[in-house]
Amino acid sequence: MQIAADSDGRDSYGLAVCDDTNGNAIPAGFPVLHKTTLLAARRFQHLFVLCSALHLPQAAKFVSEMNREHRLQALFVRIEGDPALLPQMLERANLRLVRNMLVHSDSRVPRRVLAAWQLNAQAELIANATVAGDRLIVISCEPKTYEVGFDQMPALKKIPRPERRNFEIAEDGSFIWWPSGDIHLDLDAIRSVVDPVWRRKSERLRRAHGREYGAAMAAVRREQGRRQSGVPGIAERQLRRIEQSGAVAVRTLEQLAEAHGMMLDKYMNAVAGRIHPSFQHRLYSKVAQRPGA
Repeated sequence: MQIAADSDGRDSYGLAVCDDTNGNAIPAGFPVLHKTTLLAARRFQHLFVLCSALHLPQAAKFVSEMNREHRLQALFVRIEGDPALLPQMLERANLRLVRNMLVHSDSRVPRRVLAAWQLNAQAELIANATVAGDRLIVISCEPKTYEVGFDQMPALKKIPRPERRNFEIAEDGSFIWWPSGDIHLDLDAIRSVVDPVWRRKSERLRRAHGREYGAAMAAVRREQGRRQSGVPGIAERQLRRIEQSGAVAVRTLEQLAEAHGMMLDKYMNAVAGRIHPSFQHRLYSKVAQRPGA
């Protein structure tokens, strides 16, 4: 993999591994720094550090220096046993609480974050989430923290209080899912509520992304030698709108896949192959979120 570099020659991002127990947390191709020397680390503008709580004393000096130099993008701390002991583990390491510390008990959180950075989608994907009282707290893959009240969003209002904590996060971080009500929520929806400036920006981005999806679907159709009027079950006017805006329901995606003689996943892969990697998770989330007609 080619690591993105800044104009001053520094590589954009990298990962420092401070122990050998987190192998499953590293996506294939992510640049890894196995020797945690300051000289080697300074080649990266954004540095991630992966460490178990037990190894914090050995990593403390390195982490503190990277934090002082504003290179530390996130510190992943794997903790075994009671998470309430983390303050004592930090004290044992003589390490102050790091603002971008992400505590985890398995490999899913760091893997989501690192994979999101590979896609340049760190501002759009979810690293982790929790419920505190009547509020949902979500951490993006940047990482940044967002809070929204369950009474601030119609979808969240539908979730009974006993079910609020019973959610799952998509493996790639594209959405949170409450199975009991089949409710899906992505980071854009949350940010649109808590940040009016982001809401306006998101609407512009969504239109731009939609046009790219639509153009990709049109490209696949043309490669099959089909006219807009030649897709069974879909009116020409409807298909023209889809290919201009990218707005499409899962049921229609299934019709398009069938018309192209493909299974849905194969059709999605064909479309995804024609769009920028940072937009691909949005296309797949169309199926995961099962929008209406």
